[in-house]
Amino acid sequence: VKWTKGFSCSGVVNENVAVLLNKALAKLETTKNVRVVALANDTAGTQVAGSLQYPNCHCGIILGTGTNAAYTEQVSKVGSLSSSSDEREVVINMEWGNFGERGHLADLVTEHDAALDAASTNPGRQLYEKMISGMYIGDLVRLELLSRGKSCSDALRAALADVAIGGEVVSDCCESVGKVAAHFPTVSEADSVLVHEVCSAVSDRAAMLAAAGVVAIWKKRGKVPFVAAVDGSVFIKHSTFASKMRETIALLGCNVTLEIATD
Repeated sequence: VKWTKGFSCSGVVNENVAVLLNKALAKLETTKNVRVVALANDTAGTQVAGSLQYPNCHCGIILGTGTNAAYTEQVSKVGSLSSSSDEREVVINMEWGNFGERGHLADLVTEHDAALDAASTNPGRQLYEKMISGMYIGDLVRLELLSRGKSCSDALRAALADVAIGGEVVSDCCESVGKVAAHFPTVSEADSVLVHEVCSAVSDRAAMLAAAGVVAIWKKRGKVPFVAAVDGSVFIKHSTFASKMRETIALLGCNVTLEIATD
């Protein structure tokens, strides 16, 4: 168990964080009467929100700055709970962003993934997240463009040094070649086509990888159809991500419906 996203605090790992939070609140005069009865991950919150609209919602997914998922599992299949719980089902927070730490993504990791990971604050961790989420997708685009040799003109290289490639930029550049000019006004049409192609390739890969995670949950649950509630800026605001994710899920023969739900 480790901290992620640049956070670190001693005395928390392997402890009940709800208990720790209640103890901290009790120390302050303004919050001494506040009691936390449940502390939920945003994926679990998204699943609960989705369940209010869709009774068959058994999964919550975050696809934004970071990525994670939760799903409904039978208690009998959870070793740590099977003998101590009266409930039949439990929501499991997967922390799927850390998938790949043991080498399961090795065949899919590119030189740019490796370079981004090595330069990050947590090398070797959150590899799946680094291939999918909004926090990293722009950096992958930049690294790929700069690796294109003469195809990446001097004007484009200069523009890449000046423009922060965030999720909104990648989304616009995926939508059309024409929209590239709004963010890179000094580059040629050929450069704009290249930016569009690279943004589309990086975004499509991210969406397909996220779809693969959904298919894995579907298989784990016995291939029974269900609704997955999704929240996060990448899924909701990116011009092509959601459609590519749905397309890939269908292509893999998976009967899961993705619906937007905010926690």
